Amino acid sequence: MIHEVNFMNLKTFRNILIIIGIFETVFWISGVILENIFIILLATILTVAAIFIVYIQRDNLNEMFQGDNNKIVEDKRTQLINEKSLTMTLGIFIGVIIYVGLIIISLRNIYPQFLLIGCILLLAALFCIILNFLTRAYYKRKYL
Repeated sequence: MIHEVNFMNLKTFRNILIIIGIFETVFWISGVILENIFIILLATILTVAAIFIVYIQRDNLNEMFQGDNNKIVEDKRTQLINEKSLTMTLGIFIGVIIYVGLIIISLRNIYPQFLLIGCILLLAALFCIILNFLTRAYYKRKYL
């Protein structure tokens, strides 16, 4: 009986976090679009409230968002497919960003106003590559 009450409280906390997240997103986007600092402050207050709830329930986050641990949600094959598709997606995304950035930079004599965008795309691709190498080194060290 106690476990059911605890689970109901976790479901309630999960639903509250989801609702706060929806309102946060709406307030952030509308605050930026309307250029209203008060809406952005309201979104910040909601973010702090969500962080407070997460901190209180930090030990129960897996159970809160994943539900019953006795059910098999994924097997090794599904994880392998997800890992392979993620690696392929990251590689294609970084490649496209690099090529678009290089094309924009090569057109700097015709469209000089887009030079900054091309440089930002190349820097974003470089950041993704560095982040990929760092996380790969971290997980190799952790699991090997």
